Amino acid sequence: MKCIHCEEEAQAVCQFCGRAVCKKHLSTGRFVSGFTSVGGVLSFTNNGVSVDDAVWCGLCHPEYRRTV
Repeated sequence: MKCIHCEEEAQAVCQFCGRAVCKKHLSTGRFVSGFTSVGGVLSFTNNGVSVDDAVWCGLCHPEYRRTV
């Protein structure tokens, strides 16, 4: 697999979009998954999984949205 930026050999895959990145172009971002609603209010601390250093390609634009 080749890096989306430079065509070098990829070292990781973006957690957000699945693009491959090499070590030079690897960035990190906050990834939140699996959260639920308690009494109609989202609680990231009690009901979610948050990873602050998830692999990010730097090209995609992850956007967190509240679901109803």
